[in-house]
Amino acid sequence: MKQALITSFILFFLSVSLGFNFIQENNQIKTQVQKGNITIQVFGFENNKGKARLLLFTEKMKKYFPSEQDSAFIRRILPIEDNKVAFKLDSIPYGDYAISVHHDENNDDKVNSNWLGIPKEGLGASNDAKGYFGPPSFEKAKITLNKPEMSIKINMVN
Repeated sequence: MKQALITSFILFFLSVSLGFNFIQENNQIKTQVQKGNITIQVFGFENNKGKARLLLFTEKMKKYFPSEQDSAFIRRILPIEDNKVAFKLDSIPYGDYAISVHHDENNDDKVNSNWLGIPKEGLGASNDAKGYFGPPSFEKAKITLNKPEMSIKINMVN
């Protein structure tokens, strides 16, 4: 009788443990974040001087779009060749984003403007979004990554 009780307890303990592990493994599969890659081709740089600076903003940080570099989810800098540049962003979680590109001609890490506040360096945004007396909104530049591969084109405004 004592032997049967111990055996029953061991079998119960094993079945509960294995069942818990099965449930835990299934939950991990369900909670894995889907990710994709974004290829961004940027055209229309006025010249090849300086660098192209790309900022990718999440919807959570949309109030900082398009210019608050420290609040961007991803920041990239590449040289400009033949008045264009291509960025490849890998393993980006699915979601809504907005992209801004700045032609930093003098490599000072800021958008230079004239005395009226009008930018003197080229700018671009996803969806070729433009603002009215200011930068474009996150909503106008918003793109949705919901597939493994995505390609977009941005035309610079000089």
